[in-house]
Amino acid sequence: MSTPNALYRALLRQARELPDYNFRSYSVRRVKAGFRKNQHLQGPEAAAAIEDGEAQLKLLTRQVVLGKLYPSAASVMDATVPMV
Repeated sequence: MSTPNALYRALLRQARELPDYNFRSYSVRRVKAGFRKNQHLQGPEAAAAIEDGEAQLKLLTRQVVLGKLYPSAASVMDATVPMV
C-alpha cells in the first residue's frame, strides 16, 4: 500500500504521459477531483480509496502503453506555436 501523496504523484505522472490531449486533460482533472473529494476520509474508508486509486493507476498505466502502441493523429491543442 502506498501513501496518498505518492499515489497522487504517480497518478498525475501517468495521466500526463497519455498521448491524446483529450484523454490527458480528462485524466488529470479526474485525478485532482478524486483526491479533493476523498481528502477527509479516514480509517478503512481511506484504505479502500487508496486501493481503488492503485487499481486506477494500473489501468492508467495500461492506457498509456496502448496509447503509445497505437498513436493517433496529433491534436491541434498539442501543437506548439512559436511566440512572436
